Amino acid sequence: MALPRLNESAQYTMKIPSTGEEIKYRPFLVKEQKILLMAQESQDSMQIMNALLTCIENCTQGINVFNLATFDADYMFTQIRSKSVGESATLSATCSSCEEQNNIKIDMDKIKIDVDSKLKNVVELTPSVSVKMKYPTYNDFIQAGVLSESSSVTEALLNTIIACMESIMTPEDNILIRDEAKEEVEEFLNSLTTEQFDKISEFVKSIPKMYQKKEYTCSNCGTKNKLELEGLNDFFM
Repeated sequence: MALPRLNESAQYTMKIPSTGEEIKYRPFLVKEQKILLMAQESQDSMQIMNALLTCIENCTQGINVFNLATFDADYMFTQIRSKSVGESATLSATCSSCEEQNNIKIDMDKIKIDVDSKLKNVVELTPSVSVKMKYPTYNDFIQAGVLSESSSVTEALLNTIIACMESIMTPEDNILIRDEAKEEVEEFLNSLTTEQFDKISEFVKSIPKMYQKKEYTCSNCGTKNKLELEGLNDFFM
């Protein structure tokens, strides 16, 4: 006789930040917790990211996790986790005055993501050449080498920009970046002026991130501090 399988149906709903689409999800089960723990023990950023995406895929219905923008995936992981292990997390914060470590409780349901609906995704470089940008997925990050731990800060920025580029547009062509060799894309970026490069970089800086602001009083010296959390790493890593 087959043993029963518990808790595998969706129990909650949430909205995907970038689209407003409402989806159903369930909390993590033991099998997802094992995946996450094994990834964290490896301390390998690629394995951790794959574990995060696998858990989202397991716990949601009708979602292609490889098409999710990075901030969508971060938010969805946070919401699933909040229903799995508690709707709050305790973080350690250093007092700006005495450097005492304070345990700060963060409410997961107060995490925010601001998506600018007016953000332009076409960057004009010259009257005849523009770059169409997109919110990157973690699959884009993997393909572009953003998660490589051996990359310098400059290389990481360049790889992030490549992950955000969808196509290069001219009056005659719309050249898809995914069809071009990475070396060719890098040569294109290297041919830009500083002003042109900065225009593309501005889009990357505008990619939404999870954030939460928290004020707390140091338990040691009484100093009032402001804690600003941004991105998945600040909340969980």
